[in-house]
Amino acid sequence: MNNSQSSQFHASARKKFLALSLESTRKSYYPQLQKQLDNLKRNEARLNLLIDNLPAYIAYVNDKEELVLVNRKFEKLMGKSRDEMIGQKLATITGKQNYTRVKAQITQVLSGETSRFEFYPETGQARGRCLEVNFIPEMENSGEISGFYIMTIDVTKNKEAEKEKLRLEASLHQAQKMEAIGTLSGGIAHDFNNILSGIFGYSQLIDLQISDPEKVGRHNRKIIEGARRATDLIQQILTFSRRTEFNKQPLHFSVILKEALKLLRSTIPTTIQIKEQIDSRAVVMADATQIHQVIMNLCTNAYHAMTDKGGILTVTLNEVMLTETQTHRQDQSGPFICLEIRDTGPGIAPEIRNKIFDPYFTTKDVEKGTGLGLAIVDGIVKKHEGFIELFTDPDEGTCFSIFFPVYKADEQKRYDSGAQELKSLPKGKGRIMLVDDEPGIRETFSGILTFQGYTVSAFEGGEPAFKAFAGDPAAYDLVITDMTMPEMTGLQLAKELLAIRKEIPVIICTGYHENFSKAEALQNGIARYLQKPVISSELLDNIQQLLNKG
Repeated sequence: MNNSQSSQFHASARKKFLALSLESTRKSYYPQLQKQLDNLKRNEARLNLLIDNLPAYIAYVNDKEELVLVNRKFEKLMGKSRDEMIGQKLATITGKQNYTRVKAQITQVLSGETSRFEFYPETGQARGRCLEVNFIPEMENSGEISGFYIMTIDVTKNKEAEKEKLRLEASLHQAQKMEAIGTLSGGIAHDFNNILSGIFGYSQLIDLQISDPEKVGRHNRKIIEGARRATDLIQQILTFSRRTEFNKQPLHFSVILKEALKLLRSTIPTTIQIKEQIDSRAVVMADATQIHQVIMNLCTNAYHAMTDKGGILTVTLNEVMLTETQTHRQDQSGPFICLEIRDTGPGIAPEIRNKIFDPYFTTKDVEKGTGLGLAIVDGIVKKHEGFIELFTDPDEGTCFSIFFPVYKADEQKRYDSGAQELKSLPKGKGRIMLVDDEPGIRETFSGILTFQGYTVSAFEGGEPAFKAFAGDPAAYDLVITDMTMPEMTGLQLAKELLAIRKEIPVIICTGYHENFSKAEALQNGIARYLQKPVISSELLDNIQQLLNKG
């Protein structure tokens, strides 16, 4: 066999060997490869089935902002099929308005940061819904961002449920506040009668001693003092009873505590002694009305516990430094104020201590309480990031300790609770329209304003005042009007006057109005909002400020 024949023989042998080897390999490994391929296909099908049935709208977008993957819920959200969306730009699919509003989040996720936000679509199938959107970046081994996942959940029902919960909580708070007002009504009436008795008495003394200017002046100051006491009492009742939105702001806790104790003093029987020790003027971030409610509820419960035998109600306020262990919360330590309300009543039995904060649980008679008080106290304290501790023993009384975190202790200013002296009444010039349906108010305000140098035109209602103003808008420099009047309210009158002459300054005075606030007054162009009863110095100061400004 020559060399050529030998080469051909070896080449043929190699081919046969390779063919046999490939066949052997195929028979050995192909079933395994096929099995792995089948498993991959099955896993892909499972993954697609899982993604399609998740309660979220899911999509994958590449770094060119093109849709690569969507699930069935995302199809329903967009109102388009997968075939219509795959390969399309995200801006095209979502619409220009929606895309513009999430562009900043897209830029953020393509830089490698996860983004989570709430979104209210302005167009498309989900318009009006609240969506919780998550943008999650996908990073290559090289560190480059290849795209991002969109995971969206419709939380509209959760938001509505949260609003309903807040509404029900507000109603519960209001019901309990009105229950407390009912409990206090006897003492409030007693206090008012005392105030009115003093006013009537000093008025009669003025008539008897009219020829003695010094005594008349002294009696008159007593009448003013009594009127101020009545004003303070009314304001406390309104603050406590009116329905308000939850509004946390920095406030001096000691001020709220003193106001509440002032209201309670006239209510609590003389067999119960009140001892107070207020050693803190710290500021807390809180809602004033709700803090007032906490104090009133706990003090009312305390004196109810001592009604039969009498006793001592001790109220203290001081500052303490607490650790995380003491607050039972991580990342919550530092200065706290501690309000302690202690009674000398019979205490709380061990078997019911764990139930006292449950809604509607009460040991009182039906006519004395609904069992809402302590449940509401507990809710308010938690909402203010505080906590309650209870100390009680049978026949040794009960003590509630309530802790609230101090707000910016280093920036607190000293609070001066002393009454301010009346300012000297300033003289002035100007033409004033005075509108009030109460003759006494028209007469006294007209007298004071005229005495101070103003020219006053008084009207008993909105309609005659409007007719006079419309006839000669330039005849008046300023308008003072009551809010609640028959036929035309002060707000309606102000709107009509401002429509004729938009720069006319209007002062509106209101005793109590459920649906009219200072903010609403200012939004409608009213210059000043004053709460009745209006003090002369306050009214004259406002008049002078507005006329000087004009």
